[in-house]
Amino acid sequence: MIVTATQIKINGVIAFFRFVPRVLTIQKQLKDIDGLIFMKFDGLKTLTGWESHEAMKSFRNSGQHFDAIKNVKHIGKTKSITWESELEPSWQEARQKLSEVTF
Repeated sequence: MIVTATQIKINGVIAFFRFVPRVLTIQKQLKDIDGLIFMKFDGLKTLTGWESHEAMKSFRNSGQHFDAIKNVKHIGKTKSITWESELEPSWQEARQKLSEVTF
């Protein structure tokens, strides 16, 4: 399985109010996407599992998520890491992997 962990660092209060509606629309998009095995949210972090790289990229490069990526500079900075795993990782593992990436 392909696992992706992401984190956003929001620029401030106004950016937070831009962020919340985007998250809600992206969560709706995730519910209808093929190839998603699991999704978890922890504050400003996400953890998703995918059947394949193609399924993950299809989501990443489409719909509300793609629009959010193009406009993230108005909200803050993001970082992400993708890896292969046999099992669904814990948040502890995801946080460790995210700590290896800079904003």
